[in-house]
Amino acid sequence: MAADPATEDRLAALERRVAVLEDELAIHRLIVSYGFAVDTGDAAATGALFTEDGLYDVDTTLVMHGRSGVEDMVRGPRHQSLLPNCAHTIGPAVVRVDGDRAVVSAFSRIYKRDGDAFGLWRLSFNRFELERRDGRWQIARRTTRMLGHDEAHALFARALHDDE
Repeated sequence: MAADPATEDRLAALERRVAVLEDELAIHRLIVSYGFAVDTGDAAATGALFTEDGLYDVDTTLVMHGRSGVEDMVRGPRHQSLLPNCAHTIGPAVVRVDGDRAVVSAFSRIYKRDGDAFGLWRLSFNRFELERRDGRWQIARRTTRMLGHDEAHALFARALHDDE
C-alpha cells in the first residue's frame, strides 16, 4: 500500500517543527547553564559553552576571545571576588533558529549577596549568536550591554526587528 502524499508532507512538516522546538530547548538549556557554570566558578564548563574562536564582549570594556578568554575571566580576581555570593540569571529569552545558526535576545541579571541582604548587582541586555558545531549548540558571539550603556538601546531595537 502506497503512502498518502498529503500524510507524508504533514509528517515531514511536523518533524521539522519538532526539530526547531528541540533546538530551542537545547539553546535555552545552554544559556541557563552559563549561569550555573559561572556561579560555581567552573571555568572549564563555562568555556565549553563557547566556540573555540568565540567572542564575548561586555560593555566594550571586557572582551574575551575564545574559550580560554572566558575561562580566564572565570578564574580572574574580579569574578572570584563574587563567589559564592552571586547568581547569574538569563531570560526570558527570544530564540530564533535558522538551520545551524541561532540568535538569542535576553535580559541577564546578576544578583549579589551582601551579608543577609540580596540585591540586583547588574542588569543587562544580551545578544547571543549561536552555531551548531560538532552536533551541539555553542556560543559564537555574546554581546552584553548594561542598561544605560550607549549601545544597549540599539541591541533592544535590533532584537525587536530581527525577523524583518
